[in-house]
Amino acid sequence: MKIRTPKHDWQSYKFGTISLCMIMRDNADVLARCLDSVRGLVDEIIIVDTGSKDNSVEIARSYGAKVFFDAWQDDFARPRNIGLKQAQGQWILIMDPDEILKKEHHFDLKWLTRAKNFDAFWITTYNYGPYTYKMDYKFVPTGGDPLKKYEGYTPSTKTRFFKNGLGIVFEGCWHELVDYYIKRNNLRQGSSPVPVHHWIHEISQKSRSEKSKFYLAMGEKKIRERPNDGQAHWELATAEMIAGLRDRAIKNIIKAYKLGFNVLPQYYALSRCQRLQGHNDKADLSFEKGVCAQYPALTHIDPEKRPLKVMIDNA
Repeated sequence: MKIRTPKHDWQSYKFGTISLCMIMRDNADVLARCLDSVRGLVDEIIIVDTGSKDNSVEIARSYGAKVFFDAWQDDFARPRNIGLKQAQGQWILIMDPDEILKKEHHFDLKWLTRAKNFDAFWITTYNYGPYTYKMDYKFVPTGGDPLKKYEGYTPSTKTRFFKNGLGIVFEGCWHELVDYYIKRNNLRQGSSPVPVHHWIHEISQKSRSEKSKFYLAMGEKKIRERPNDGQAHWELATAEMIAGLRDRAIKNIIKAYKLGFNVLPQYYALSRCQRLQGHNDKADLSFEKGVCAQYPALTHIDPEKRPLKVMIDNA
């Protein structure tokens, strides 16, 4: 008896085309690794270079990338949006040169292009760092680092994969996101099962002092552009903590809360700043409120002692 085996026509799935959009500057040391990781997944590569002096452009072109140029103007959203305008694919994937996708996840991401009920997808980034990064409350201990450099990662999630042609743009000169536009326009979002892998401290182009000044300047610029953005105030507070400006950091942490931006690290950041300023009693209370926020079952019943109010009043 002859067994009939079904014939699978994979073309019938009709996957959408994907444009990889990136910005770069002097990323020759990691660019090839990134582009190798998406070979066979993306249909085109769009890269906007903001002033490379190494051979990044030559490497990009060797992978068939279309390279455009935009002189750096203290604005990360600007070159990203230039790249979006050049993309011809039905879907857009956002990555940076110091990141990769695992080959084993190509099909999973490609499958998302068939989505009929979603316009965009959140993607979680696995941020790998040194031993001290374990102090982050979100640190995930794992042996899953593709480069086997670190013992775990800190996850962060944002929109990185979305349909082209919907007018989606990046906003914010620093920590730029398309999420502002997507939320404002009520576009349909889902969560992708595919992670992006990122090595935070792998290559340092600038000294700590130079980085600190750069982050501070970018944070201040974003506040000028988005004065009522709570997340922007939190980002500036982070830059101020790096720069040692603790009084200013405390004010911006509280400002972020008052504007409706509330994430757990703010409690611990406030506690750290207060302790470094010698205000140990306040620091202890802020830390305790962080624990209560992290573990709701421990939160005080008295509304006057709930974390948010105590944090603002205590500061």
